[in-house]
Amino acid sequence: MAEIVACSRCGGEVYEDNDFCPHCGVLFDKAGQVACDTHPDQPAVGVCIICRRVLCAQCEKRRIGRSFCSEHRKVEVAEDWVKVFQSHEVTEADLARAVLQTAGFKVQMQNFSSIGYLWEGGGDSPVSRMQVGRPAKVFVPIPDFERALETLKEWDSGRMEASEDEMNSEDT
Repeated sequence: MAEIVACSRCGGEVYEDNDFCPHCGVLFDKAGQVACDTHPDQPAVGVCIICRRVLCAQCEKRRIGRSFCSEHRKVEVAEDWVKVFQSHEVTEADLARAVLQTAGFKVQMQNFSSIGYLWEGGGDSPVSRMQVGRPAKVFVPIPDFERALETLKEWDSGRMEASEDEMNSEDT
């Protein structure tokens, strides 16, 4: 079994036989000469931490010390978690969380502090008043991002179809 070592760029834990760091996207020297997925004539300098697309200097969008492709450059990342859903309605965010957990995803929720701390409203206190209007966010581990989005898209399309069916039954 491969030994765990620290990434030379971000310090994240990686297996010594990895070709790139899954935390920051840096390509390790041992990967050798790798070509960009979009520009095969250009050498790669990183890997998108979301979709694992190999990127040249022209394609790489560096943000918060990590490599992203242009499609994922604005995705919200916190540590090794990525936001897949947000709503100002805590109940709706909680429903999205339940859908993802039922589908087998690990999920964290956040709306104003560190990941995992969700304000559920209520009460008249400085904290309660401070949190009004801040969205509840649902996060999944970075490697699960695209599958989680697809799961939520299917769930949302089912909700839309149910709403249309309800509206049509009210018209009759």
